[in-house]
Amino acid sequence: MKNNGHGRAAVLSDADFARLLAAAPSQTYRTLWTLQRATAARISEALSLRWCDVGGGFITFRKATTKTNQTRQVPCSPVLLEALEALRPEGAGDEDFLFHAKDSETQPLSRNAADVALRKACTKVGLEGVSTHSFRRTAATNLAGHYPLHQVMAFTGHSTLSALQSYLQADESKLTEMTAFV
Repeated sequence: MKNNGHGRAAVLSDADFARLLAAAPSQTYRTLWTLQRATAARISEALSLRWCDVGGGFITFRKATTKTNQTRQVPCSPVLLEALEALRPEGAGDEDFLFHAKDSETQPLSRNAADVALRKACTKVGLEGVSTHSFRRTAATNLAGHYPLHQVMAFTGHSTLSALQSYLQADESKLTEMTAFV
């Protein structure tokens, strides 16, 4: 678990994620966190999104903004599309940021502002070990429980299996079940 910036970010249960959303300081942060969890986006990828990157049922993470320098398109769930539509200000242009700075519609929300808001929400609901990377770890772990790892890699944008595996958290309940097969 993450402690003072060290260790791995916590994986969030559905209940913890719901509590976190309820404690979010605004719709902007609820939508940001929902987007990160639904797309396995890194915080820097999410904050660099522009309205032109959302369309046709997909969110496009441009290669210039991804860690692997590979463009990645992720299907957009109806829940996420609805949240994004509610967030889009009237008159927002295609090149405007989805998550813009509080005092500027032309500058993206900063990583620091996103981190501060998340830490305050976590403190409010008593969650520990959560960071902006928790959403990515949660998505990868949840997907790995249902899909082959090569498909999870394509969704998350991990370039190697070993890189993906460092994100996955073992399901403790499955460990007990496994004893029946050994």
